[in-house]
Amino acid sequence: MNALRDIVRAPIRLLPNRVWRMYSGGAMIGLMQGAGGRTDTEFPEEWVGSSVQARNPGSHFRAGEGLALFSPGQGDPVTLKSALEAFPAEMLGPSHVREFGTNAALLVKLLDAAVRLMVHAHPSKKFAAEHLGSCFGKTEAWFVLGTRPDQEDPFVLIAFREEVSRGRFRAMIDAQDVDSMIGVLHRVPVRAGDVVYVRAGLPHAIGGGVFMVELQEPTDYSIMLERRAPNYTFSAKESFLGLDQSLTLSVIDHRVYSAEDIARELLIRPRLVRSEGESAEVELLGYDTTECFAGRRLTVRGSLAGDTEGRYCLLVVLEGEGSMNHAGGETRLVRGMELFVPASVGTHEFRSREGLVMFKSLPARITGKEPVQGA
Repeated sequence: MNALRDIVRAPIRLLPNRVWRMYSGGAMIGLMQGAGGRTDTEFPEEWVGSSVQARNPGSHFRAGEGLALFSPGQGDPVTLKSALEAFPAEMLGPSHVREFGTNAALLVKLLDAAVRLMVHAHPSKKFAAEHLGSCFGKTEAWFVLGTRPDQEDPFVLIAFREEVSRGRFRAMIDAQDVDSMIGVLHRVPVRAGDVVYVRAGLPHAIGGGVFMVELQEPTDYSIMLERRAPNYTFSAKESFLGLDQSLTLSVIDHRVYSAEDIARELLIRPRLVRSEGESAEVELLGYDTTECFAGRRLTVRGSLAGDTEGRYCLLVVLEGEGSMNHAGGETRLVRGMELFVPASVGTHEFRSREGLVMFKSLPARITGKEPVQGA
């Protein structure tokens, strides 16, 4: 592992990291990565820079699935998680380590749904700490990259649009009355460029044909309100995180959201952070919305300066090609590439003649609170 010390001071190119899920998709990811024809499989998600074990149910569980890999140049690929644990300060940054230890405090996914996802929800930090032995819940956000041409009405489902008592909702779940579950949620049309903030506890689902970057807290906890997927049916125990059903359902947010509430609180408007000539950095979702993560879009035509500011970030190249110049040399950037940029990289510069678009993900905000226990 000591041979990695020089490598972790430069951007690390990550290997493809598809994860099995209970629905089909992934063709749009393959197209972006240049992986050939448009084919949907049971691996519709790419986990970018992940140090999280996928919690797939039953016989679909595979130890190590979800953990990002990279090649150090010689020998077999190694997990990014092992490098974080070996060189935490260089990789994550001293302030990050003081608060979160060697936990990356972020999970990034590319998600391409060929079909509508099941209606589900996620636990909050408080619930996870009290009942799951985790300091992280699963607040998340969706950054829509595009929709499939054959999808006429791309949408997501989120939050209650009418009064739904806990007893009524439980009856829907017990009967698996999916039409009723869908009917009480907002159906929100989406298109490329939209950003949807999904607070923990909100019932939700992603419609078929939506391709996105998903940022979330670093867990794989899902409460399966709808149990029957195209390729798997969840047991009651699996659906409710192995806990009592009433206890798990207590985390569901039953607040009624108006259309105006959705637009004001859950649909996030981008904000220009800075521009340099024809290049720009746009904040798509910032720490003023949630302390859990932040997402930005970098557009480079010519050059754009950067600085890790003592913490790591993850980059996904969405369009074009160019380079990242840093103290350790030059890293070529092409569409579909995924990189972990260690905190120790420091100042750098992006360059592109023809144009380059990247998604930049940042981990949980440093709050200065006591170090997270059990991270």
